[in-house]
Amino acid sequence: MIISKFKKKENKILYNFCIMLTILTGLPKNNKKDSIACREFLEKKGRKAICGSSTMKMYCRELNIEPKIEIINEGLPQARYHIFDIDLASEGAITLNYCYKILKGNQTDNFEANILANLIKEHKDIHFIIGTAQTDTSLYKQNNILPRIEITKKIIDYLNDNNFSVSVKYF
Repeated sequence: MIISKFKKKENKILYNFCIMLTILTGLPKNNKKDSIACREFLEKKGRKAICGSSTMKMYCRELNIEPKIEIINEGLPQARYHIFDIDLASEGAITLNYCYKILKGNQTDNFEANILANLIKEHKDIHFIIGTAQTDTSLYKQNNILPRIEITKKIIDYLNDNNFSVSVKYF
């Protein structure tokens, strides 16, 4: 396995190739499966991204670690999280929605979405671990943000259509 770190060049983040990217997003429908989802995520080789503040809290709780939290937008609930050995930890639905737009060729100034899109573009092997617990989406609907299950389906369909190797596990 190739382990790599990102480099900054001319305000663009460049990632070196690595075997696999695993994205953990959403809480399991049955919270008794939290540890199973986290363990599966932790055991995956390659780069890792966590999309979702509740998902990040679950991961940190299960591993008994403390994240560094940085609020980056007061309007929509966005934060940047710093967790040891995790390449990206961010808000979920917002980041995933903007990431999808980037993958489809649009631009955004959403930093986390740009990082996630770059991570995805640099890996042809993407594994999703998706929690199916219901969350309150009223704030997202007001801002034209698709719920996690809908946007991950769109991203997965896009990746499949563009010759990525994609695997998905729902909890």
